[in-house]
Amino acid sequence: MGDQAIVFDIWGKYAHFKKIYVTTSALSYALPFKTSIYGIVGAILGFQNSSNAYLQHFQEGDSKIGIQVINPIRFQRININLSPTPGPIKDNRKPTLMEFVTDPHYRIYFQHNDNSLMTKLKDSLKNKHSVFTPVLGLANCLANFSYVGEGLLKKTSGKGIIQTVIPKSDLFSFDQDYWLDNTIHLQEQDMYPLEMNIEREVTKRESILFDLNGRPIKVVSKNHYEMNLNGDNISIMMI
Repeated sequence: MGDQAIVFDIWGKYAHFKKIYVTTSALSYALPFKTSIYGIVGAILGFQNSSNAYLQHFQEGDSKIGIQVINPIRFQRININLSPTPGPIKDNRKPTLMEFVTDPHYRIYFQHNDNSLMTKLKDSLKNKHSVFTPVLGLANCLANFSYVGEGLLKKTSGKGIIQTVIPKSDLFSFDQDYWLDNTIHLQEQDMYPLEMNIEREVTKRESILFDLNGRPIKVVSKNHYEMNLNGDNISIMMI
């Protein structure tokens, strides 16, 4: 499929995207990591999670991903009973206040160098077929998915109204008049993991920018993509 991107939506009732360097985190990031999208695609296609084997299909440079916020980002804190030590459940509960994204809904623009992987993913998405259950960060945050379409990525730069999250390294400047006219609520997410090896060691990070309500942002970019999606011409950035 070359520079074709497959577009699909993921959503659920709750999501929790913990800091990648800890086993349990009370706070959640607003967006799935790029590596979380690897896990969702791997679950749909049936790649094994044991020993992080699915990451062999997503080596650095193999894939480009764009993430668009569809539902406004909202957080809710919920008490979760965790079992801090092995043993009987009775008297071994530890109530922990954990943060969740509520009613999360994201649009994913996915490109991979492996044409056979792209073909299998497209077929699975169109047929609503998943080998394993995809989740939004945690096992109890189940994810729904649906196929949206596909389109050819055309690389460009300069002015664009960007639908997806913006990698800070690809940004020249914002259009401040557009920002004020459209009430952009800009959020920056630092240390966003981009790539990970099979030992789950993060090998590449980035700072990303996005609007909390999912509004597009007008920028001057060093690098972005144009594509036609179901008859609409849009501009996106890939990470």
